[in-house]
Amino acid sequence: MAVKFEFYESPNTIGTRKKRYHARVVNRERISTDHLAQEIHHSSSLTVADIKATIIALSEKLAYHLKDGARVHIEGIGYFHISLTCPETPTPHSTRANNVKFKSVTFRADKYLKKQLADVKTERSKYKPHSIPVTNEEIDKGLTEYFLTHSVLTRRDFEQLFTLTRATAGRYITRLAKEKKLCNISIPHNPIYEPMPGFYGKEKLPEPEQETDTTTE
Repeated sequence: MAVKFEFYESPNTIGTRKKRYHARVVNRERISTDHLAQEIHHSSSLTVADIKATIIALSEKLAYHLKDGARVHIEGIGYFHISLTCPETPTPHSTRANNVKFKSVTFRADKYLKKQLADVKTERSKYKPHSIPVTNEEIDKGLTEYFLTHSVLTRRDFEQLFTLTRATAGRYITRLAKEKKLCNISIPHNPIYEPMPGFYGKEKLPEPEQETDTTTE
């Protein structure tokens, strides 16, 4: 078992003579809750139903305390806290509190978890980044899962979510914006996107009620 990776050009060196590259995981496999529950069940006396119920309860309590601004530590896993976003402003006094919104959940791994991963093996992927296509179905599924725990999306987030180059991620986002699936809520040169109503878990706006003709002949 090994983590497959590929090299990507670092964003701050694009367009410059001196280029630098960083390694990034390219395996898109997602392990589901059901999969984890089955694995835990086979290595313990717990039932799958009990395991899934515990995970749901943990998620609910985690959200409850994060909403209060708390930093939550789950021993052996890590620390969770929320990050915020707001429009760019020259002075804090010009930004109202209701313009500051939830951005995402930030995670920092526990020392125990890091120790468990210290001996991880790596190998370079036999596929180049530009040769790994992403289907529309993968994008829809990935963004729907992403927006379950995040309220906004940046180009960098999209790039990392689907293991894409900077340019390719930009093209995908531009297409999704033209298709009115994503909406830029920030300024053009620093876009921040949120899903349009009816997409990626955001409720569709109700249809306007048609007026009935109450006139009589």
